[in-house]
Amino acid sequence: MTLLAGCVSNESIQTVQVGDSEKSCDSIRMELAQLGAKFENVKDDSGVTGKNVGLALVFWPGIIVNEVRSNKNEDSVDSRIAHLTNIYNGKCSSAEEDGNSQSLKEKLLELKTMLDEGLLSEEEHNLAKRKVLDKN
Repeated sequence: MTLLAGCVSNESIQTVQVGDSEKSCDSIRMELAQLGAKFENVKDDSGVTGKNVGLALVFWPGIIVNEVRSNKNEDSVDSRIAHLTNIYNGKCSSAEEDGNSQSLKEKLLELKTMLDEGLLSEEEHNLAKRKVLDKN
């Protein structure tokens, strides 16, 4: 029983889920934010962790199992983020451009929020910010 408590749980996520294409822009943004937090949690299961140290003392092959499962969890969350981002970009970005419903300040604040939540890398944020500023 102690060995099972020390193992990383299987938290992999199915990349494509029923109803993805019908999700609203707001619900996609919300799920992306949740996935960003989940990615950080599953990433914390990798490397030198209390679980791996405990396994090293009792059952060292368990470390390999933990690392493989942790990597699988990270990859699945990352794939889901990429899938939803593609839907969002195709569905929501064009709708915002067509409607031009957001002010410059709102667009820049949204990009900053996405950067802070880990949905955009620094490079992606800068590129998107440049595009927004060039259009105005």
